[in-house]
Amino acid sequence: MNVESMKYRKVADLHPLPDNPRTITKADFERLVDSIKINGFWEHQPMALEEQGGRLIVLSGNQRLKAVKKLKMKEVPTVLYSDLTDEERVEIILRSNINNGEWDSNILTTAPAFEAVDFGFIGLELPQEETKGKKTSKKKIALTPSEDEQDQDPENDTDNEDKGDDEETNEKEAFYRSMLKDVLYESDNIYEIPNLLLEMQAGKVELPLSPWGANSRLRKDVATYHFYVDDYRFEALFKDPIKLLTSNCKAVVEPNCSCHDQTPIAYGISLIYKKRWLCRYLQECGIKVYADLNVSHKFIEYNKMGIPKGYNAFFTRGLDGWLESLKSDLQVAQEISGLERPNLVVYGGGDEIKAFCREHGLLYVTDFINAKKK
Repeated sequence: MNVESMKYRKVADLHPLPDNPRTITKADFERLVDSIKINGFWEHQPMALEEQGGRLIVLSGNQRLKAVKKLKMKEVPTVLYSDLTDEERVEIILRSNINNGEWDSNILTTAPAFEAVDFGFIGLELPQEETKGKKTSKKKIALTPSEDEQDQDPENDTDNEDKGDDEETNEKEAFYRSMLKDVLYESDNIYEIPNLLLEMQAGKVELPLSPWGANSRLRKDVATYHFYVDDYRFEALFKDPIKLLTSNCKAVVEPNCSCHDQTPIAYGISLIYKKRWLCRYLQECGIKVYADLNVSHKFIEYNKMGIPKGYNAFFTRGLDGWLESLKSDLQVAQEISGLERPNLVVYGGGDEIKAFCREHGLLYVTDFINAKKK
């Protein structure tokens, strides 16, 4: 067996493994996409490749390959194996593909590549009723993790949780649910979009600042959440925001429900109502809020509704080549706050946006997700 040093290769040149024994649920796949989008692609976990028939085949990392294609990433870290024996190839496929999916027992018990494998020896337990050579329905197969792998997921270790903390969390959740009612909040506009509370406006950005996503929802150390991610990743919040409330965060940016110039006005107003109602509820529960100004020109006036005069906590999304949009958002923040230099935070956008923020006394925060992609 020979292996080259880690090297970045084009995603377009990589091909999935035929008869890949690893499957993944939609929810797990979305979590994997979130993880790569938030954390990037770790160089210490490159895809394992082998050239087969003139093509680069992914032995380890097929689910990640799907994820990076969805994220439209151009290159990923890889290692290329050559002169593999059948045993070495199977070893790479089975031992490396532990995370982010489930084993497809049909393939494991019928594909010729795995015919001579001692699954018990590598810690993979097949259901007893299954026999090799007999096609069965897909079943989940348990893989006994090594000590190192067990250490990698401390969030699943519930044996050492403090019961006092659990009781406090349960009490908080009960309180939050008692507040989650179908209520009308006071409004200063004809569309009855709820007013945010002046006394619960956010101040300086407290770190860590994190996007709301599958991985970040498990964390308990995030001080401020923003929602400059795909809408579907936070749609569930409008039905049940308890996970956000029990995350121990102190402040949030209003969910950035996408309002484009092509969005019908009636639907756009409903999205603004939803995000402002949710954030008023969060304020009632003790979480401070930044008003999100990142809407298309068509919805600027509607988006002002429910933000009281004197409010001075704003966020917007900086976009490369869209400086005029940021200038417009600054004018809105100045108008509402009454200040020449309002508390407006700009998330990403590149050097031109950063220079504008520096000139006008605004806080610029690097969009580390796209920065990692580059």
